[in-house]
Amino acid sequence: MSPTLTITPFRTPARGVAQVPGSKSITNRALLLAALAEGETLFTGALFSRDTRILCAALLALGYEVTTDEAAQTIRIVGLGGRIPKAHAKLHVGNAGTAARFLTAFLALAPQGVYEMDGDEAMRARPMAGLLDALTSAGCRALRADGQPATHFPFTLHTAGRLGDLEVDASASSQLLSALLMALPLSPGASVRMKGATVSEPFVVMTEKMCAQFGRPLVRDAAGAWRCAQPGPYRAAGTYAIEPDATAASYFIALPAVTGAGAGVRLQGYVKGGLQGDTAFAAVAARCGATLTPQGSALVVQTWHDLQGGEFDFNDFSDTFLTLATLAPLASSPTTIRNIGHTRKQETDRVLAMATELERLGVKVVPTAAELRADESLATLTIHPARAALQQAAARGPVAIHTYEDHRMAMSFGILGSYDLFGDGRPWIAIQDPACTSKTFPKFFQALEALRTRFVAVAVDGGAASGKSSTAKVVARDLGLLHVDTGAHYRSVTRALLDAGARAEDPASVLPALAGLRLGSEISGISSCVTLDGRRPADASLRTEDVNASVSKFAALPAVRNFLLAYQRSQVALGQAAGFAGVIMEGRDIGSVVLPDAEVRVFLQADPVARAQRRAAEGQTDAVAQRDLLDSTRATAPLVCPAGATRIDNTHLSLVAVVAQVKALVQSAARLV
Repeated sequence: MSPTLTITPFRTPARGVAQVPGSKSITNRALLLAALAEGETLFTGALFSRDTRILCAALLALGYEVTTDEAAQTIRIVGLGGRIPKAHAKLHVGNAGTAARFLTAFLALAPQGVYEMDGDEAMRARPMAGLLDALTSAGCRALRADGQPATHFPFTLHTAGRLGDLEVDASASSQLLSALLMALPLSPGASVRMKGATVSEPFVVMTEKMCAQFGRPLVRDAAGAWRCAQPGPYRAAGTYAIEPDATAASYFIALPAVTGAGAGVRLQGYVKGGLQGDTAFAAVAARCGATLTPQGSALVVQTWHDLQGGEFDFNDFSDTFLTLATLAPLASSPTTIRNIGHTRKQETDRVLAMATELERLGVKVVPTAAELRADESLATLTIHPARAALQQAAARGPVAIHTYEDHRMAMSFGILGSYDLFGDGRPWIAIQDPACTSKTFPKFFQALEALRTRFVAVAVDGGAASGKSSTAKVVARDLGLLHVDTGAHYRSVTRALLDAGARAEDPASVLPALAGLRLGSEISGISSCVTLDGRRPADASLRTEDVNASVSKFAALPAVRNFLLAYQRSQVALGQAAGFAGVIMEGRDIGSVVLPDAEVRVFLQADPVARAQRRAAEGQTDAVAQRDLLDSTRATAPLVCPAGATRIDNTHLSLVAVVAQVKALVQSAARLV
């Protein structure tokens, strides 16, 4: 067990891009589907956590080729078309429910296989009976050490290599059903039917969608049985992008509820229509007072106007109920959370664990922890407002929250502890065993701390090919800043002026052409892109020889620079409204003219030969020396190193080294005192 972590309350609004890892549910399904496919699949944005490492280790132990790169968040796996290389293996699944269920059904496809399966003590108590009973009907045998049929871990699985017509009781966990559905296409003529209903139906839908993405769509007939119309190995997906984890994102949707006015947290990749049902938490948050703004492929969460209670059914997205439960004591009215009985058989009895820890904080919970211990069928929790009780419970110092080896308990109470309960920054919650978050979100507490910053404007200046764009993009990505390339502004305007017949040598031709342009902004990923009359210019059209030859000439005209100045300065407000931790703007006069008061100002330089070689390596021709002369001698806003800016010569420096220097400057400026 790791040491206790004391949570420091936020005394300023949370700001920035939440660093949410890839979805555990998608990553684990994708790994199994890729192993059952024919050929190689590369996953990007993959989650690296205890659960996914367990599954990768199991596939390696079974003889598959699996290559991981945690820094790049990629996993490469070579599928063998349904063949499992090793017929005998010992596998330990820890407390990873998805790995336990998915691997068990997966292994059933091996003819005459013998696999010794075990897990942590907590895993030995988690539901497996429905899946093992279904596989037994198909000729598999799951036996305890004494030779008797097993209903839980540990067991030795003797496989038959086929599924047949199966019926599964998935009332305890939808994973029992999903496990069989993924194996279904590899057993021609097989079918899967449920006994009764299952919980967390959206996870079953996720499985169906992913089977189709890997080339084997499932159909459900009128009698409710799933079949694969065209059985066979899955098809390798080539490159497959893992969606950010919607359950992990729920904590950052909740954070602005407790950190005060002015909060703005941006969640990249959090969109409706994806694979994850847990995105439904956003609708619950909105009902409770959250201010949510969809923005392309992102969701911006601002300060909640008022944290309200209510009654909510969490059956379909139950992993997120703990997030709301820990906010509930701060609400203006009671909060009732229904249909969460199945979570009592997950990593821990989550309903009982939540009630127990809230009661230790003085919160009134119905039913009580004692009543929950006496009756395992209870599936509803009502939590009453309790700000005064919280203050009384923590009057003598932080209350240590037991996490029960459950990552979601740790993260949920981490959000509650971020609330400045006493108004003086005094810590009042400590998390026992914070490292349990390694199951799905190893860097959760670091990601939480990263949102404890003040908004910072960063100006990056330099001549052509001095590395401004490469540096700014990486810094923006790593620190959650809005990236603004003012060079693209000038290129876009140059393209429009050339298309309108304007010539830099004839200023009179420029003014009417400028008067007809309407500038706007569109955020794409972490970059602000200029729009002209509501449309983004094609990037290729901005890198043509005529634009390269004309951009510095047009940029030297006062009319053009004045036309763009107010627009460029407006990017700071755009970054604030969009939930970024700051804005990093690159160009030739950012620190001297556009943002002279920027908290960080950097001037990049390199010798002309090195810069010309960089352009050539990009497949572009650019007379950098001539452009330097034009930029530095123009009368309006010439290219200069701003007074007080940090000068970095990167002629012989790697991009990594330059980025490290700039990040250190930004982090120092953003650090809150």
